[in-house]
Formats: sequence, C-alpha cells, structure tokens
Amino acid sequence: MKLVRWKKYIWELANLPDFEPQIPTHYNIRSAGRDEEKVIHNVIITAFGLDTAWGDSFKQISDFIESQVTKSFLHRAVPCLVITHGSRIIGASALNVADDATSHLISGPCILAEYRSRGLGTALLYESLAHLKTAGIEKAVGICKDNVPAGKFVYPKFGSTNQDVDFSILKTAL
Repeated sequence: MKLVRWKKYIWELANLPDFEPQIPTHYNIRSAGRDEEKVIHNVIITAFGLDTAWGDSFKQISDFIESQVTKSFLHRAVPCLVITHGSRIIGASALNVADDATSHLISGPCILAEYRSRGLGTALLYESLAHLKTAGIEKAVGICKDNVPAGKFVYPKFGSTNQDVDFSILKTAL
C-alpha cells in the first residue's frame, strides 16, 4: 500500500487579500441552486476520478465527499459555488460553513479536466474563501493530498499556511 501524505491548509480570512479573478467573461462564478445537486455531485466526482494524481486515494475520499456534499445541500442556503461556461457547470466548490468544521472546503475547487490550467481553480478558491469570510468564518481550513496540482499551485495562494495532517480526522467527521 502506498503512503499518502495529506496537508491541512489554513487561511486567516481577516487577512484575505483583494483579488480580481482574471478569467474570460464567458465564465461565471455563482452560488449553486438546490436543483443542481446531481450535476454538482457529478462534476466533483468526475474532476477527482479523472485526475491521475488522485488515483491511489480516490476511493478513500469519494465516500467522504459524496456524504458531505449531500449534507451541504440540506442547508436552507446551499453553501456551494459553481463556475459555468455558458450554461454548463464546469467546476464546483462545496463548502462547510460551520465554525468548527474539520474542513471548510469539502471538495476544494474542482474543475473538469478540459478546463484546467486557466486560472479557474484559483478564482473558485478565492470566491470560496470570500464566501466563508462573509459567513463569519475567521479561519478557513482545507485538506488536500500532498503533491497534487491543487496542493502545489492553488491552495498555497492567498496567504495560507499548511501543516501535515492525518486523513483519518476526516473519516471521523462522517
């Protein structure tokens, strides 16, 4: 069995810098609607499932993400952001707005493979952090596998700090 290392990223949201995403106008970031739950589940699981960097731990995280996304859609105001290309949802970020959440970024910014490397993940992460700040979260937490593109290029942005973490803490949150 391969050893998988995990990192916990922490953002002090009072120090969240101003950021204006530089994405083309045909992309839009908005709050998800309750009727989009099935599409969002599909986008998130597809984004992880087709990413070879997550292949060795996809099964480990898929049940957790599925259950947490389902729980987020039970809230009156759905804490999930999507990024669209026209009317197609091409990315999603499911959030946990509980102050004491183990991870506020349930899925992290998930972008379908054919839309990656365009700054969309960075834009969705920023909007997710801004949404959490508006919800009253002072310190946002996200957990990511070490040495995947998101952990190398996206999560370190916006003043995050990180530390090693045992993934089993997420399993107890189920």
